[in-house]
Amino acid sequence: MNEESESTNPLDPFGAMNTMWEANLKNWKSMRDTSLENWSKIMIDMVNSDEYSQASGQWLDTYLSMSQPMKRIIDMTMTQVLTALNMPMRTDVINLAERLTNIEMRMDDQDAKLDDILRNMQTISASNQTSDVSTMTPAHPNNGVHASDETHAVKMKSKNPGVSHISQTDEVQHKAKGEQ
Repeated sequence: MNEESESTNPLDPFGAMNTMWEANLKNWKSMRDTSLENWSKIMIDMVNSDEYSQASGQWLDTYLSMSQPMKRIIDMTMTQVLTALNMPMRTDVINLAERLTNIEMRMDDQDAKLDDILRNMQTISASNQTSDVSTMTPAHPNNGVHASDETHAVKMKSKNPGVSHISQTDEVQHKAKGEQ
């Protein structure tokens, strides 16, 4: 009793009551912990038994077999409701997504092909420019090509750099005449 009187304030009317509540609280906590441990052991033993696994498997089979017709009914009802509201169903959205993916893939393929074509055209134009330089400066003074034809071709190319008025076949014919 001396300890209680020393720890409690004699002027505090609820002091004695607080110490009693603290003692009861400790008892309640210990009872709670003991009961939780006992329940835990009982539940672990029950769940690990063969009877429990058989019962839960049977319950799951029953649930799944009963839920299939219900799922079909819900799917049919949702289809009718969404159709009546002119809203897309899940399958419609999936089909649209697949189509858009297909279009994106085709566009990527076309883009890659166009890049290849552009690269090929640039290499051809670069090779044509180097061949045009070699045809404008003849290696031999009498190669059969008239100077007026060369001058005309150079003037026409300078006016329209992208358009050649003398075709490659004409250049080949002029070279062939010069070699003969």
